[in-house]
Amino acid sequence: MEEKRFSRQQYPLDILAEFGLTEEMIYDLPDFVHDAIERGGKSPLLPISVEQPFGVTRGYAKFSLVETEEGINVVFYPKLTKANLDTFSEEQKTALFAGKVIVADVDDSYITQEGVEDTQRIKAFVQLDKDTNGVIYAPTQPIGRNLNAVGNEYDLTGEDLQRFWDGELVTIREANDDGGDEPVTIGVDLSTDTGVIVVPGTAEQWENIVRLPMPRYSFGSDGCWVNHEGRLSYVPEDDFTKDIMDELERLAKQNGIVSQEPDNQGQDQRHQAYKDIMEDEQRQLAR
Repeated sequence: MEEKRFSRQQYPLDILAEFGLTEEMIYDLPDFVHDAIERGGKSPLLPISVEQPFGVTRGYAKFSLVETEEGINVVFYPKLTKANLDTFSEEQKTALFAGKVIVADVDDSYITQEGVEDTQRIKAFVQLDKDTNGVIYAPTQPIGRNLNAVGNEYDLTGEDLQRFWDGELVTIREANDDGGDEPVTIGVDLSTDTGVIVVPGTAEQWENIVRLPMPRYSFGSDGCWVNHEGRLSYVPEDDFTKDIMDELERLAKQNGIVSQEPDNQGQDQRHQAYKDIMEDEQRQLAR
């Protein structure tokens, strides 16, 4: 399984704050998002802002953490206007938009021994980040070697390995401590260092863990992240709108949470109870 490389205590909050992402906003992201970031993966597409001499520049970007000699740093992946898919066939484009990792020929830039930048055509695993419209790729050789290593560990067949090259997930049965067996799913995802993610569970559980989208409302300790057609906005608790409170009230009633306390205290109790419900539902999705 993919091991965690970072902890929440290591987040460079000062750097994130420079881009308008406050400590409250970061820590109010759901647990499954933190799990991805701590593994070295990317955050969801978040609203960022940068103070400029002429005003504030606003946009959307994902971020991930990297280790440097100076400590933990942040890499941002801004939303692009359009994905450049001109070099791919219609069949390849369809697979990429469907979220599959494909194998294709791409133009790769490199530096020659003479120090001159040149381009070569290489075969690579290719993935489309539909949130940022960015196309990312990695040469097939290192990913293939990692797949072979995982294949040896889990006794995968040659047919299983070929399925990775066709953009598929592979689910096998593995013995557990109780004498039975349980499903384990393996897939390629270029958002991690190795490019290969192993998840205990079915293919559906793999998708939920690796590509689980943000819910419509995600409540944290200090506010709520609202997902509007893939674009996230953060609303502090003091600024909750009627639609957020209506949803909070609806789910509170749905789960039998009724408070007889005065309005403000009752809202606080329902807010906390709803956060607990949301966290439990997200944990269930990832199992």
